[in-house]
Amino acid sequence: MKELESIVENIRSVFDDGSYPADLLKAYDQMECLSSHSGRETFLVRGKEDGRTAVAKCYDLAVFPIRSDFDPLKGLSHPGLPRFFGQYKNAQMLCVVREYIDGVSLKEYAREKRLSVQEIVSILDGVCDILAFLHGQDPPVIHRDIKPENIIIRPDGTPALIDFDICRTYRENAAGDTVCFGTRGYAPPEQYGFSQTDCRADIYAFGVLLRFLLTRSTEENPNVTIDGRLKKVIDKCTAFSPEDRYADIGEVRRDLARAGKGKMDADPRRALILFAALLCALLAGFAAGRYTSWFSPVREIAFSEPLIERAVRLRAGREHGPLTEEDLAGVRSIYIYGSEAYADPEEYFRQHPDMHGEGSLRSLDDLKMLSALEEVYIVRHGDVDISALREMPRLTKVEFKHMRISSAQPLGCAVHLRSAVLFDVGLTDATDLENCPWLEELDIGGNGFKSMDRIGFHPAVRSLGLMWCGMDSLEGIAERFPNLRAVTVRHSTVRDISALRDLRRLEAVYVSPDRAEEARALFAGTDVMVEAGD
Repeated sequence: MKELESIVENIRSVFDDGSYPADLLKAYDQMECLSSHSGRETFLVRGKEDGRTAVAKCYDLAVFPIRSDFDPLKGLSHPGLPRFFGQYKNAQMLCVVREYIDGVSLKEYAREKRLSVQEIVSILDGVCDILAFLHGQDPPVIHRDIKPENIIIRPDGTPALIDFDICRTYRENAAGDTVCFGTRGYAPPEQYGFSQTDCRADIYAFGVLLRFLLTRSTEENPNVTIDGRLKKVIDKCTAFSPEDRYADIGEVRRDLARAGKGKMDADPRRALILFAALLCALLAGFAAGRYTSWFSPVREIAFSEPLIERAVRLRAGREHGPLTEEDLAGVRSIYIYGSEAYADPEEYFRQHPDMHGEGSLRSLDDLKMLSALEEVYIVRHGDVDISALREMPRLTKVEFKHMRISSAQPLGCAVHLRSAVLFDVGLTDATDLENCPWLEELDIGGNGFKSMDRIGFHPAVRSLGLMWCGMDSLEGIAERFPNLRAVTVRHSTVRDISALRDLRRLEAVYVSPDRAEEARALFAGTDVMVEAGD
């Protein structure tokens, strides 16, 4: 009970922080912190006067320079959209309060219900209605993040569309989008380029959503058969070029309805024929003595890297015997240090370079079998191919030390990455990590960076490691890391660290003992902490 009270008090103290608009705190009580990302927090709140539950999204204006009139739902009314309740702003933060919609996400709903094609078509017809309303505004409102997590199914089964964080209105003659974030797999190609997105971006994501609900995958799966009419809808929605897609969501809705109706009107004799064929195949299987292969189709799980298999078994708690799909789906992190794998994170972090020889990993392809993998820790190996990470959008943290990777490009596909420790891995360019909008911790020490130009722009990063880096100067660091709170320059060859004074949010600098006096003089009269150590 005391622990619960402590948690509640901590949350309340965060919400009562002076950085939040005073009129927001006056109007609402905070109930729960739903999510917290770099520069953005989402709270469940309750109105002090009316008692109604709402959602408050708060944006740090230093990270998200949002105009005060940005909210696209202000003044709009549709049963499938959360109502706009109010907007609150001060010099540091903008908070938008919208209606809380009761229900479950479409992703969870589909997993629990095992939806039929007709049910999928019915739900998506409701989504089409919402998009038609948004796209019909003047100027059109584009959601730009259509996915199962952003669709709520109410208790009555009707859908509602939420999370308008990267929503925008279409601007005639605009050269490009201000923000190009989106969910990998659902975002169209142009959303990562330099052209402006229009309503066809939502149509692309809608097609991916339809494919996901039918096949449980955002990518084409040759092992899953989709009704031909529904496949045509998906293919036209997800055409690479916007010009080859449906012109508007109304056309999508029409063809989707026709495909769904055709499915319902299908000749029942077809199902009977298919059943008879299946029965004959089953009987043939019995006759051939293949009962097990028909009723227990178990995929053989084979690893090409024994060390990865060892790490997976330890994390899954199955050191011996066959691994199952359920075992693989439960592994969210792996720990490999040299020639050893670990189940216990604390034991992994206690390792010392002298305790093990160099490991023999050459590829991370085996990790593609771990659908829930979020964290990867690998230390002391030779040249390792990390290209498999392109297919792991769920990754939130990677730690690679004392090994060699050819490029950080695969990590640029991990759009949810929060922490990247890439120490002594042979990198000379980290600009691919600019595609990770929520990256908060970046350690690129021990690499061959010669200037800040090859590190890129990282507005969300708060902690930067440059230990053993060979740069002469840190010029430009403030422009590339505007929200940096802590930086490590121990044992680096940087001759001039004066550029650190330009970091307005800096709180701590970690230097070698021989640079301590210089650093303390640089930050004399400020609140920046200077810590010296090896």
